Amino acid sequence: MRTREKIIVAVVVLPLAVFTAFTVGVAYYITRPPRVFPGIPQAVLEQKIRDEHTLATASDVQTKVPPAALEEIVSETRGLAGTELHTAEGRRAICIRLFRGAGFEPVVTGEGDVLAIKQGLTTDYVAVGAHYDKVGGSSEGILDNLLGCVLVSKVAKALKEESTNYTYAFLAYGDEEIGRKIGTATSGYRSGHGQRPTYVVEIDYVGDKDAELGGRWISPRAGRFLRTGIKIVTYPMPDPWKIHTERDNVSNVDFGRAYLAYKTVISLIEGIEGGAGLKPPDTVNFWRKDKPLLGPRPAVSQPVP
Repeated sequence: MRTREKIIVAVVVLPLAVFTAFTVGVAYYITRPPRVFPGIPQAVLEQKIRDEHTLATASDVQTKVPPAALEEIVSETRGLAGTELHTAEGRRAICIRLFRGAGFEPVVTGEGDVLAIKQGLTTDYVAVGAHYDKVGGSSEGILDNLLGCVLVSKVAKALKEESTNYTYAFLAYGDEEIGRKIGTATSGYRSGHGQRPTYVVEIDYVGDKDAELGGRWISPRAGRFLRTGIKIVTYPMPDPWKIHTERDNVSNVDFGRAYLAYKTVISLIEGIEGGAGLKPPDTVNFWRKDKPLLGPRPAVSQPVP
């Protein structure tokens, strides 16, 4: 190839090829159809560019496992008012009652975490949890995060009589507000089983009537103790204006949004049980329409002999 032809290729042809490939890639990213993904309403999977403001509701999430009635969650949460809300011991006692009401006899670990176990066909397990502690002061800590504990107990109740491949460790743990993580809390179960959870689903600050329900994925590098973490939280985060104030009380709960979070967790668990891959690529919003979730299909555990 002559020098002049080499210059034309380098200056014209190659940049044009790169630009064309980039344009085609961007066009595909914008127009690609949404994937059906377990646990996420189809309305939510629609791409943000098409209709940013279409909201999903609990009725968009269909589950095979019958969920607890919305009225049950409302009644349970409204009954939390009282002096127990303002001490760690009182909030722990509330969680013990919640799990007993779900049909379990929970144990309290040496760290003060409340733990209920549903045995599956394998020793591989999924942790489903929420923190029960709150910041000091006048906040009742309903949104952050006793409502999350109510929802975890209702997930436990829904799964109690179901046959599951995975064992489930349902837990309410303390000291999150001073930096403790759910990965540490799972050690109360791990210590007797010598393994880490395959998945962790954490519920934190859902149901704020002035915010939106979102899903924040925890990176395995940040969590370190798990293959995949899924955190169901309020969007926008990290600082909704009511958080850690006296406005965090039952009067500011939107139970419809809390129920959407609850049914989403059940549906995600059904996806896990069905062998659907879950992977934390980035933040995913479950309330507005957003981009599809992606993830490989993991190997399904084999039953214990």
